Amino acid sequence: MLAQAQEVFFLKATSDKMKDAIIAKLANQAADFYSDAFKQCQYKENLPKEVLPVLAAKHCIMQANAELHQSILAKQKKHFGEEIARLSIA
Repeated sequence: MLAQAQEVFFLKATSDKMKDAIIAKLANQAADFYSDAFKQCQYKENLPKEVLPVLAAKHCIMQANAELHQSILAKQKKHFGEEIARLSIA
């Protein structure tokens, strides 16, 4: 639930065209929340089998979005090596 709420803030910040630093922080925090949810759900036996892959996918998507927006920041600062590294991770 917390991860989903953070994702909504990320989507709102993206649609409002807020600064890339803020969007990257929101995406990174959402990825952390999805990672925590994934770890906690691994030991639950009563969950549907689709839950774990969805949580893993959401974590990867949010992490990629965070890296993308961090790469935009690096490009603005003319740190082109960092930009390329972040884009290759994303």
